[in-house]
Amino acid sequence: MKRRLNFFLITVFVMFFSIAADVFVVCQLENYETRFLELYGAEQDGYVNIILAQINALGDQATEQDITDIISSLDGSASRYWTLSKGDSILFVKSVTETNRYKGFAEGTYYASETASEFMNSLGSNQAGHKIIYLDRDRFIASGMVFDWQDEQYRVCLLTYDKVILEDNILLECKNAIIIVLSMVLALLVILSMVMSRRLGRQERQLAEQEKHVVWQNKQLALLDEQLKREYAFSASKNVFKPVVLEEFLAKLDEKNVSPLHFALFKASSVKARDQFFEHMQLVLDNRVLRFSMDDQYALLIFAGYEKKDSSKIIETLWDWEVYEAGNLYCEDNMNGYKTQFDKFWQEVSGR
Repeated sequence: MKRRLNFFLITVFVMFFSIAADVFVVCQLENYETRFLELYGAEQDGYVNIILAQINALGDQATEQDITDIISSLDGSASRYWTLSKGDSILFVKSVTETNRYKGFAEGTYYASETASEFMNSLGSNQAGHKIIYLDRDRFIASGMVFDWQDEQYRVCLLTYDKVILEDNILLECKNAIIIVLSMVLALLVILSMVMSRRLGRQERQLAEQEKHVVWQNKQLALLDEQLKREYAFSASKNVFKPVVLEEFLAKLDEKNVSPLHFALFKASSVKARDQFFEHMQLVLDNRVLRFSMDDQYALLIFAGYEKKDSSKIIETLWDWEVYEAGNLYCEDNMNGYKTQFDKFWQEVSGR
């Protein structure tokens, strides 16, 4: 659950990073456009200076109409045009037709926006300056200056619509290419993040399943190991049992109806001889012969499922001068109970 949450957080982080990167790049493009307009405005200032030189060349005999004629003779359109004002009065805007619309209006009526008003107030005398202004939600790069003519102050301005500059084919292609490439990279980043998150989630589920399988296998191995331990613990060929478990063994043999049984009791001259006898039994006897250490001297062998002639033959070969046979009891069946028959046999032998 914790890993899955981490993958979700990573995906969310990548998405927020992509959005932030997109916003950052858009802001940088805006700054780039602003700087580009500023550079264009510096070039535009030079054009305004040229017009001022033409006005000054008219001489003192010229009239205000001559200045207006110079301004109106310049190329103008809705995207790039000139304005001329004296004091607070507008003398020329774009064209003769447009000028007639604003006759009698104050200059502040046309340059009504805050940015435009600041620009007009910041103009210097005989020194062109530029600023980005807004008129009716449209953005312009405006260049202008204040000049004195016949003891009157005039303002001449050149306004260029920003889209004329910014939507130039090459510039627009570069801008669109940057946006498209960035969008593709960010989209690819988000898609890769989602794919990796999904793949990691799938791997997490597979690991969880593998862990469950490993746990199940470990349990099975533990059970198998326990079973092997139990089987080894009760393996007749590898273990010598104490007399306290003899009753349990006889009960099991009774329960499973194992027959016949042949009890063979041996007596050793010493504990060492008895232990050596048991070691020898591991080599010569199979898993159907149970071995019990009754005390420091007596060793009991129980032959399960042997015919009497076979078990008797084996018994005769087992004893030597240090370990000899103390007695044996052959039980054809368990009609009287193996425990009862053995107890009677043990009392007779041990009582000698």
